[in-house]
Amino acid sequence: MKKLFTLALISVLALSALAQDNSKKLYLLFEFMQVNDEQGANYWQVEQFWSGIHKQRIADKQILGWDLWSFIPAGKEQGAQYMTVTLFSSLKDMLEPGGFDNATVKKAYPKMTDKEISDMMDKTVKSRDIANQVYLEQVDVTKDNFQMKVGTMATMDIMKQLDDRYEQMESEIFKPWHQKLVDSDKIEDWSLLRVILPAGTDTYGTHVTVSMFNDVAQLATFMEAPMDKIDFLTQSAVRDGLATREWKKKRLMRLEMIAR
Repeated sequence: MKKLFTLALISVLALSALAQDNSKKLYLLFEFMQVNDEQGANYWQVEQFWSGIHKQRIADKQILGWDLWSFIPAGKEQGAQYMTVTLFSSLKDMLEPGGFDNATVKKAYPKMTDKEISDMMDKTVKSRDIANQVYLEQVDVTKDNFQMKVGTMATMDIMKQLDDRYEQMESEIFKPWHQKLVDSDKIEDWSLLRVILPAGTDTYGTHVTVSMFNDVAQLATFMEAPMDKIDFLTQSAVRDGLATREWKKKRLMRLEMIAR
C-alpha cells in the first residue's frame, strides 16, 4: 500500500487557470486508478461517462473542475496507471461526498434509462480499482495565463519536509526561479501543494511541486537544456533550501480528459 501511495503522490496533478489567483484557495482530490490490461477499453468508456457527470457537478457548483491523467511510464509494477483530479474551492466541499447521487446522474444523462445507468455503474466497478486517495491544498503558484488542454504534460516532485522553513524556502527561493522559466516560455506553470491527508510520521511525502508543459516538445526541450549558471549567493540560498526537505521522486503524466 505504501508503494501505491508513493506512486500516487509523485504522479501528477491537475492545476488550471482557476488556480492562478493566490487569494483563492484551491483544494484537490487525487484518486489513483489501477486498470487491468483486459479492462483498458472499458475503463476509457467509464471515464468518458463520468466526465459528463463531473461537468454537471461543475454546473451545479459542487466542484471547480475534473481531470484524467495517465502516468508515463505506466508499467504494472509502477502502481496506478491513471489518476483523476477533482478541484474544489473549499475544504468542506472536498470532504463532503457528492457527484454520485442518482439525481446528478439523471441531470447529466436525461435520456439514459435506469438500466443503462446501472450497467455503467457496474462497468465502473469492474473496470478499475481506486488504489489510493490523497487530499491536498495549493500553497503557492506562479503568475501565468496557462490554460490546460488534452496533451498537456506535467512533472511532479514529491517532497518530505524536514524543516518548518520548507514552504518559505519554496516560495522565496525556488518559486522566483520557476517564475523566470514561465516568463521565458520554458515552462507554463509551477505550483506547490501541501498534503492534507493521509498525515502522520509515517507519511511518505508532505508536499508536491508540479511543473506544467504545453506539450511533449516543450517538455523535451526543457529536459535537454543545460542548467543556468547561478552566482555564489544564490547557490548558498539554494543549498539552504534543499536542506529543508528530502526529494523523494519525480514522475511524469499526460492530460487525457478535462472538464471545466
